[in-house]
Amino acid sequence: MKRTLLFIFLLLFLLDGCSSRRVNDTLKDVESYIMERPDSALTVLDTMDRSLLKSERLRAHHALLHAMALDKNFIDVDDDSLARVAVEYYSKKGPDKYYARSLYYLGLSYYYAQDYKKAILEFTKAENVAERCDSLYWGMIKCFQGHTYGETHNDIEQLECLKVSYEIFKSLDHRRNCDASMLYISNVLFNIGRTEEAKEILGEMISNKNIDSDIIQSVILSYAFINVVSDKQPDYVLADQMYSKLIAEYGSSQMTYKNYWAWAYSLSKLGRGIEAQEIVSQLIETDMSGTADYWMYLIEKSEGNPEEALKYLERSTTKINKEVTEALQQSLALSQRDYYESEFENAEYMARNRKLIAISVGIGSILILVLVYWGTSVYVKRQREEKDYYLNYADEIRRQLEASKNDDYPQLQRKYLEISKSRFEMIASLYEEYVLYRGKKNAEHAVYSKVSEIINAFLTDNANHKQLESVLDESLGGIVSMLRKEMPKLKEIDYSIFCYAIIGFDATTISHLLNISTNVVYIRKSRMRQHIEETNPDHKNRFLEVLR
Repeated sequence: MKRTLLFIFLLLFLLDGCSSRRVNDTLKDVESYIMERPDSALTVLDTMDRSLLKSERLRAHHALLHAMALDKNFIDVDDDSLARVAVEYYSKKGPDKYYARSLYYLGLSYYYAQDYKKAILEFTKAENVAERCDSLYWGMIKCFQGHTYGETHNDIEQLECLKVSYEIFKSLDHRRNCDASMLYISNVLFNIGRTEEAKEILGEMISNKNIDSDIIQSVILSYAFINVVSDKQPDYVLADQMYSKLIAEYGSSQMTYKNYWAWAYSLSKLGRGIEAQEIVSQLIETDMSGTADYWMYLIEKSEGNPEEALKYLERSTTKINKEVTEALQQSLALSQRDYYESEFENAEYMARNRKLIAISVGIGSILILVLVYWGTSVYVKRQREEKDYYLNYADEIRRQLEASKNDDYPQLQRKYLEISKSRFEMIASLYEEYVLYRGKKNAEHAVYSKVSEIINAFLTDNANHKQLESVLDESLGGIVSMLRKEMPKLKEIDYSIFCYAIIGFDATTISHLLNISTNVVYIRKSRMRQHIEETNPDHKNRFLEVLR
């Protein structure tokens, strides 16, 4: 009997293990095609038996993929339950790539729920993780971080985020996301009054034959609308051409009230009142907003009907004032309800207030302790990061010195080491001492302090860097001087990256030597290449060859 029970137990254990492996394989398979076939992925995930997700890892993986599939199928989810399951697991167990994506989808859920404070917090956390492990999602995070700033009317922050997302997608050669980012950038430029810049971007995009259909439709609509409402140079003929082109080539699925009104107004300004009236007659039955009345005011004014124009302007103002008044009244009512359910409760409120004061003092004390703890943690973290940087730098120098003993070590790298040989040898020697004394606090700290002192002195030694540039100029026909002369708008960090690239150091080594991330090295090199292409200096090909 015991043997039978043991056999049954083992059989059930093996079957359970087999089912978990099958689920794991299915999830991996879904992940492999979710970007290309999100509809198929969503079908598999929706129909999967949840009872088979027996471990936290499987539930987290399923939740992350489910959130991803919904997003890729353009289903806006304002519920954080899926993403939160993934965040809670991957924040503890990793990997960072999945943690960053989980935070991104959690931020998206708050964005769609219009809880922008929570959204920006999660996007910021996601950015810090994705920056070091997942460039595609880093770009997507920066893009939605920008959208969130836009919803809270922080246009300048939105523009900066979108520019960063564009640079990231460009470095990845991700054309569709680059195009989408440029469209968003043009819209922000228009919102902040930089209309001509927005027009220029949209005009270039329209002439590009390789932009995806859905994006080019949005580009055409934005370009047409800007040419209608532009204060300086409205172009009603071009706007009409753009709207007609969109309808003829793509249909009217992306047309909105705003664009139909703008089209009607442009036709009115062109003296084509009958065509304008055909559009207006359909709009006026469905769009009852104050915005509709304002467009009617503009159209009647354009048609030379001042009395009708004034009537619509007054209606527009009345509707807007009514909406504002109702919002204020509702806000007041809610405030009164929140603080006083009735006059009878006012006395109880005063009694509770005394307790609240005592509680507030206690909470205040706790907050002070938390702030002190947080400040200490931040200081310790910064000290650790600074320590890691100096030690990584020292380790890199040690490795380069060791490699330079080989006969096949690159000649330019050897010259670079010779410029500050004594300093570098001292750094390498001190690093070895640090490793030897690790764990012995006083000795370890003394050695580390000396390492940081020497490295700081080296990094701020402009004469040393000038000597490096002179060596490179002497070896390669004045290439650094030519770059400084022909590309004077580059920053000093760009010249440093260029020099290290000439020497032959890879992005990882350059990041260690300059105390920047590897991604920043790639992005700055990409920007330099773009600037060189646009400026077209005399020695363009030589510069690009170094940065390839």
